Amino acid sequence: MARDLNSAGFIGLGNIGLSMSAVLLRAGFKVTGYSLTNMDRFEEAGGIAASSAADVARLCQVILQCLPAASALESAVYGEDGILSALSPGSVIIELSSYSLNDKARLRSAIEAKGCSLLDCELTARSAGKTVAAREEVIFVGGDKILADEMKPIFDALTPHHRYMGEFGATLKVKTVNNLLVGVNAMAAAEALALGARAGLDPVLLAELLPQGAGNSMSLENYGLAMAQERYAEILTGELGVFNKYFGLIDDLASACGAATPLTDVTRTYFDKAMQAGHGHHGVQALFDVMKKG
Repeated sequence: MARDLNSAGFIGLGNIGLSMSAVLLRAGFKVTGYSLTNMDRFEEAGGIAASSAADVARLCQVILQCLPAASALESAVYGEDGILSALSPGSVIIELSSYSLNDKARLRSAIEAKGCSLLDCELTARSAGKTVAAREEVIFVGGDKILADEMKPIFDALTPHHRYMGEFGATLKVKTVNNLLVGVNAMAAAEALALGARAGLDPVLLAELLPQGAGNSMSLENYGLAMAQERYAEILTGELGVFNKYFGLIDDLASACGAATPLTDVTRTYFDKAMQAGHGHHGVQALFDVMKKG
């Protein structure tokens, strides 16, 4: 079946989705989008505003979806104005969001029941929207290999860093392992800077110099200076509360394969403490607030 890859739909225009849709627009794609936020910015970038998720499904055979949480599927997919109410047989959904495997399996079943297909994708970006806009993010692609190859022009337009990882479910495992490292490294950065501050060192100077040494990590580069300057409200790669959901996914994966995650277990307690201290809508760098208070 020949599908028009030059005209794509996009549902979910948050920090990541808006940047991804802008990249497609700059590459010459016609993009029809719908979101609860940023519709004005999407139109300013050249996008075509739809009236609902269902409207996107009526107009496009290929739809990219980037939602903040599985709960958003209830309206975007399953609701009265969700895509399931209007999908044409043969349509392709490129799912870019992170949910539990059960949520993804439910989504795939519902889409396939409409005679359509799902590509299960995950992405990781070093500093969220900025690197997405610069086409520097990595996209992990999963699902039917033939379909993934067919969608290659879209992935090529988004980033040169996309990889096919295997059948359905593989990409969630990759993203889960990736975010284990993000969380543990962020915790290590907060702990190191808090130790230095308690020892009488200038945490700002440490945050500027440590990335030049052997102890560097991308988390230290992303969050270190914001930690030291206590700029907790600044969203660098996402909200701490949103990231916190990945600990449940890590637990699920580790339990399924009998793996030990001692560093993650400790890290999770401090993420929870940061949540309890009111940092859920702050950046991940708010871990430093918990660490410096002991």
